[in-house]
Amino acid sequence: MNDTREIIEKSIYKILELMDFDTECSIKEELDQKTNRSCFICSITTKTDSKFLIGQHGSNLYALEHLIRSIVYKNGHNVRVNIDINDYKAEKDKMIANIAKDAATQASLEKKPIVLRPMNAYERRIVHMNIANDDRVETESIGEGDERKVIIKPTSIMNSL
Repeated sequence: MNDTREIIEKSIYKILELMDFDTECSIKEELDQKTNRSCFICSITTKTDSKFLIGQHGSNLYALEHLIRSIVYKNGHNVRVNIDINDYKAEKDKMIANIAKDAATQASLEKKPIVLRPMNAYERRIVHMNIANDDRVETESIGEGDERKVIIKPTSIMNSL
């Protein structure tokens, strides 16, 4: 998989160099236990203003990630690639996880469903994963397109019998 790492690293540096960003990139490889597929985690740090590189709500970051995934796939490597810039995604993931846990507690205490704001697929996945082991509540995605959101519902009394 050194070939894959090299493709990812060269592609990131080339794209960011063309955008005139001075960056450092560290890449680590992990094995996804569920799918048994390799996953490359790319942590990019930049000293310059990263707001443009990240974009509004991470849109530029997700676009960069999509571009790198496409390059890797086109080169014959079927692996997952996750990119983070100045820990933007890591901080956002923590925030979404906290929102999910707070909503689960609220749904459980109030015994009524809590509807979260619309989220992209990645964010909804974080919610579902963080609530998956909470026996008090269950999650469901509803809606279409950009309006798709997660509902956190208290587990019914019948399920607990």
